Amino acid sequence: MKDIKIGACDWALPGSGLYATQIAASVGLEALSLKIGLYENDYPITHPEMQQIYLGEQQKYGIEYCAIALNDFDNIPMHAREGTKEHDIVWDLLERAVETAHALHVPMIQVPGFAASEVKTEEDMEHSAKAFRWLCDTAGEYGISVAGENLMTVSEFTKMHEMVGRKNFYLYFDSQNYNVFRGYDERKILQGLYPKMCNQLHVKDGTEMSGGLLGSGPSGFHETIDWLKAHGYTGYILLENYYDQLPLRLQAENPYDLLREDIRILRQALQ
Repeated sequence: MKDIKIGACDWALPGSGLYATQIAASVGLEALSLKIGLYENDYPITHPEMQQIYLGEQQKYGIEYCAIALNDFDNIPMHAREGTKEHDIVWDLLERAVETAHALHVPMIQVPGFAASEVKTEEDMEHSAKAFRWLCDTAGEYGISVAGENLMTVSEFTKMHEMVGRKNFYLYFDSQNYNVFRGYDERKILQGLYPKMCNQLHVKDGTEMSGGLLGSGPSGFHETIDWLKAHGYTGYILLENYYDQLPLRLQAENPYDLLREDIRILRQALQ
């Protein structure tokens, strides 16, 4: 496939983000999605000192930073109600996310909607949509897009998309999550939501969460890639297997060998 850039999520690489830019370059990756970090650590990448380090590493190794992931929304509900401590944290994080993406010249803010931020009620949907609208409007001033990664059905995300109602709001697709957590057919999600999908996606596999190399599990990795090829997908495909974590790391003595093998599998699938 032409016009495809292969990258990784920095939190999935060996070391969980340590020296991620250098590691990515050493194995031939082209791009990284960067985690913004945790509230307990004051969101490290939002500080100018850390941003200068990342920009220096980018210049040295030539790796694109294609997304900033608001990973702490797994722990803090994006749809937190006004008047709570969590609400204040959420809105501070949203503001800092835009500032960070702008400072690092990142075109996409990726917003996970799992665990604490999963939408379970109509009220959750309304509060999440409100936050997305603000984020899209503010990020849009800098030409930055916003994408939500979640486990919603086609109809549920279509409703969310309509409630947000912003041209720079998209779906962030993952090749395994729908199958692992909900038993959904990944291709049916693509068929229903492809026009609303951004130009980035995550790939991982295994019988458990990120438990195996690409193509080794029941998620239909190769079928998903074939579907994307048939529909002319262009953009970023980011590895999100956890190479130094159990159970995947048991498949090799060196987690970097697993990373290199996944890159080989993905490149071959894209041919």
